[in-house]
Amino acid sequence: MYAVIEENGNMALELQSIHARLEQIRLFLEKEITFKQQIIEEQAKQIIQLKGISEEKDLIVLRLEGQLQECRQTNEGTRQLINKLLNDISNHQKDIEWYKRTYEKRSLAGTIRQKLFRKRSD
Repeated sequence: MYAVIEENGNMALELQSIHARLEQIRLFLEKEITFKQQIIEEQAKQIIQLKGISEEKDLIVLRLEGQLQECRQTNEGTRQLINKLLNDISNHQKDIEWYKRTYEKRSLAGTIRQKLFRKRSD
């Protein structure tokens, strides 16, 4: 496998060449480690930043859900109020129709008779 080096000069030269190559490999590995460490640090920063953004979004979602619930309650209250007002309008229309039937369409004798019977029963 390996060639046997018989001369000391060649051996020293070969060792120097091996040491130089090992130094190149060491420098390459150090650069690679430094580069990868920088990438790891940048990714760690991005993770922290993304966690912050995610927390902000969660807070916004909670706030919006609260506002949505308030809107639903307000809408329900408004709906109930509208229904009450429509019912009041209907009752007032019935009262107006009664007054029209009683005082505009009924004869004078009928109105007097109703007032007399009402006074006797009171």
